Amino acid sequence: MKTQVVVIGSGAGGAVTALELARAGLDVIVLEQGKRHDRAVTYGTGSTEGMKQLYRRRGMTPIVGSVPIGYVEGMCVGGSTEINSGFWHRTPAEVLLRWQTQFDLDGASVDELAPHFAWAEEQLSVSLSGKPWPRSTEIFARGAQKMGWAAQEVPRAATGCQNSNSCAVGCPTGAKQGMSTTLVPKAETAGVKLLDRAHVKMLVKRRAHRRITGVLGEPELDDGARKLVRIDADHVFVCAGPTETPALLRRSGIKFHVGDTLRIHPMLKMIAKFPERIDAQDSVLPLMQVREFYPEVGMGGAFYTPGHAALMLSDNWEPERMADVRNMAGYYVAVRGRGRGQVRPSMLGDASTSIRYELDNEDVVNLSNGLARLATMLLAAGATEVMPSVQGMAPIRTQREAIRWLDERLPRKAIGLTTVHAFSSCPIGERSDRCAADSYGRVRHWDNLHVNDASILPDSPGVNPQGSVMAFARRNALHFIDSRAS
Repeated sequence: MKTQVVVIGSGAGGAVTALELARAGLDVIVLEQGKRHDRAVTYGTGSTEGMKQLYRRRGMTPIVGSVPIGYVEGMCVGGSTEINSGFWHRTPAEVLLRWQTQFDLDGASVDELAPHFAWAEEQLSVSLSGKPWPRSTEIFARGAQKMGWAAQEVPRAATGCQNSNSCAVGCPTGAKQGMSTTLVPKAETAGVKLLDRAHVKMLVKRRAHRRITGVLGEPELDDGARKLVRIDADHVFVCAGPTETPALLRRSGIKFHVGDTLRIHPMLKMIAKFPERIDAQDSVLPLMQVREFYPEVGMGGAFYTPGHAALMLSDNWEPERMADVRNMAGYYVAVRGRGRGQVRPSMLGDASTSIRYELDNEDVVNLSNGLARLATMLLAAGATEVMPSVQGMAPIRTQREAIRWLDERLPRKAIGLTTVHAFSSCPIGERSDRCAADSYGRVRHWDNLHVNDASILPDSPGVNPQGSVMAFARRNALHFIDSRAS
């Protein structure tokens, strides 16, 4: 096969890239490792089946280190946009200034990115809910008000949300505007050919000419068999995500500043129990976030089902607590993440990916402070006890028990951490001593190879990253189109 452009991945970065390049008249093939699903059959089917169908490794991807962290990402047409909450943030101005200062990132001021954010927000109909809040959100708002903290409902790419509480297992109503619902169909209308179940094994190089000549992949046929194929291309955009993009590049022998600087938002979840029925399992997750301590520490609501409640309570398991599942809701503390991680292809030769991250001491300080403040706030909102995912920690029942963690530090190896936000494994910018690619995603030392997904964010944004990924992806795609025309 031959095409002008191969785009690897169909998530927030890949879908934007493919759409804009196709609209500019380029011949584009998208290769997606995951499957294209029938929404009516697969989406909203429950946690176990949803994670089997829509997640990489069925939602069980470990980040190893002195403090292990559970990581989840999507593996399907649309990528992680099919399983996230749809929360939308623009990159904070302070963060952009830091990226310009530390990475010499060009063309990424608030004003320069504004039209790309606006475009994405229009494509996804980003808005506030416009409906009465569920009980779990009302409680969160009440607690923030009692503490006198800045908090607000977060806009979402989920117009017409039906409160089905299916965000994490695929929205069955189509209200959440994942890429499979929005940009992928538009890209295909513009001429993009999408091959799902296509595992890309390696990029084909012509090093003497600083060029990638194509990709080797294994599409899965209808009978389950795989066939090795080569797709020749004039340009390749790798948009496989913050872990798979660097793993593919390194498998292909492309290693310059690739996979050495992974950043994440470490998350500590907790269950709050209330005297009244909350029925959080029957409504969308809490829609508010506390912004008082941004960008270092954020607080918000976690996806909640009886199964997720059991998981969050498992660090200090007492089965009888599940009798109160309708009186409980899930919340989280997330920190910007000052530690650094590493992504490598697995040494087992099975095409899997090995991920490491070392929690920084400042991460522990921020997690401890965040636990103190969120537990204090939830108790102020009426919770009778708060149960963090910290091994050996008794339920917190008074604000004095909570606030102690402003001065004390959580024991590192007792903290049960997860994350759904990863980035920065192939940072962009003009500093060749730090960045894998230039400011617009062209990989250093290669003339026709680009990265254009969450891996390019130079550092942790401190907010939900989908908005940043889409804005940067569009900016980079349009820059590529303009550079070809000049």
